[in-house]
Amino acid sequence: MKLEDFPKLEEIKSSIRKLNRIGFPKFNGDIEVNLFVKEIEKILTEEFGILFSPIKPFKHKEFSLKIFRVREAEQFTNIDLIREHSYPPIDITSMGRCNFPHFPVFYCSNDAMTALIEVVKNYGKSDKKYIISKWEIQSPNEELMFQTFLQTELPPENHFGLFRKDLNERINEPFEKSLNFKLDSDRKEGLIEYLSFLDSSFISDKNYSLSAALAHKSLYADHNYRTDILMYPSVQTRFKGVNLALHPNFVENNLKLTRLYEVSLEKYNPQNGKINVTFYKYADVEKNVIMWKKILPNDDTYNKRIEQDFGQIIDNKFIMKK
Repeated sequence: MKLEDFPKLEEIKSSIRKLNRIGFPKFNGDIEVNLFVKEIEKILTEEFGILFSPIKPFKHKEFSLKIFRVREAEQFTNIDLIREHSYPPIDITSMGRCNFPHFPVFYCSNDAMTALIEVVKNYGKSDKKYIISKWEIQSPNEELMFQTFLQTELPPENHFGLFRKDLNERINEPFEKSLNFKLDSDRKEGLIEYLSFLDSSFISDKNYSLSAALAHKSLYADHNYRTDILMYPSVQTRFKGVNLALHPNFVENNLKLTRLYEVSLEKYNPQNGKINVTFYKYADVEKNVIMWKKILPNDDTYNKRIEQDFGQIIDNKFIMKK
């Protein structure tokens, strides 16, 4: 592609207005998933002339985010099987913000309370119990491919807005390395506007068809540079937190379940982010066995686990009730 073929800012805005007016196709299962994704790709390339998916490689040891996943306790057949805490089986995988039916992903968050709120969705007091699982990435010297969909306005509480700033500052790097030219300021602003439009689907796409297509294109790409972990804003926390979606193969080869908590949500205030949670028991994984323990007064191990796994939440003014 030549420099002059890249659209300018006003051309991008005109295309966005057009697509907002006519909309995108809705996935209803009457077409094979990969064909539907190609249909979305065709619409975008015909309108904008380019599909741009910036990814960033990390060594496992450099990827310092915690990984938490949540499921309702009553959904488990055998809560002591590690597999049941992972991504859903293919035959029961339904449509999601980052996946199509029968194409599972591992939904999680970098903090436990965001993961919990995303699953609960109903913020009043409930008798339901939830299992929070914590996972760790293995093989420190291996490489993972990381991609963000955060090119939207985020509140100050969401410090992952730094990824957006970093991407904007380095957006010319791929063109300089592979095409040996640099976008001018007008085309650069146009590309940033284009990314903002695409990334906003992870917030505004009510039927998930566009966001799932973008995520599928990244997570299920047919090359070995495909995305292992993608990050997008958490709608349920009003974008103060982020969610992660991981490819199942990455989970199978690189994640290890380390501990769990059984909790209930007493109250959550979306306006100020305060949350009250009751903890009932916790577990460590010892030699592949999930060892549950009741919470006792002055339990030093439990207090240490809480500090390690939820200290970040406390610093972000989440309130927990033990």
